[in-house]
Amino acid sequence: MAKDVFQIQSPVGAFQLTAGTRVANWNGVKFHLGFAPVITNGVPFVHSLDVDKNLAPLSQVNRPVPRGRGVIVLDPGHGGADNGTKSVLGNFFEKDYALDWARRLKPLLEARGWRVLLTRDGNRPVELGERVLIAQREQADLFISLHFNSAAPGAMGLETFCLTPAGMPSTLLRGPEENNVFLPNNAQDFANQHLAMRVHRSLLQTAGMADRGVRRARFMAVLKTQQRPAILIEGGYITDRNEAKLIASPEYRQKLALGVAKALE
Repeated sequence: MAKDVFQIQSPVGAFQLTAGTRVANWNGVKFHLGFAPVITNGVPFVHSLDVDKNLAPLSQVNRPVPRGRGVIVLDPGHGGADNGTKSVLGNFFEKDYALDWARRLKPLLEARGWRVLLTRDGNRPVELGERVLIAQREQADLFISLHFNSAAPGAMGLETFCLTPAGMPSTLLRGPEENNVFLPNNAQDFANQHLAMRVHRSLLQTAGMADRGVRRARFMAVLKTQQRPAILIEGGYITDRNEAKLIASPEYRQKLALGVAKALE
């Protein structure tokens, strides 16, 4: 192992971290730290926020997600005139694939004892704030937003987002942001990371896609004001020709549904 790479052993496996980079691994699954570790006089140091907000929840990932009332809100992204991303393959849109994913996931979760509501079950527009209000009205235990990704050619793989903890820089930015702001969903920091990694790990195992990791963002309106654990999943890039072919396949979207359901057993 290179001298700038080090491991932290836990009862549920190994964290592999590298000095100078925020990209880390837990049992081979990628996640993103808030701060790059450093090595001083041969001793590795990890930021205390990363210990509390990343390593601590991941050390409990093998524990099931608490059920509470047993209610999940699934949020198929976009809808109505908002098509989301257009597939590189032609006249196919993120909004339709996301809705199909949610419809496939709903019965799988119900078979596991959850009550499931969708923010939309058809091609209608739903404001971002309304999606949050639906979860609040239903006193949902969990909120899971379903999307497919877009980028310049070459980007591939699965990624799962949760809210950036206060004091920590985000993995993904949309313009300048204040790192020290505390948002309502930051009360769920521990549970957010726990949920995100359980789901992300299961999706990788079920769908077999490239791993882009568990990531952090503040700008996502459907996450930042939630009062429950909330994540946003990007199920692959429909701007990549190979992944777009997979996403167009009902069999692949069923694998995505199964991956999420297995994480919530």
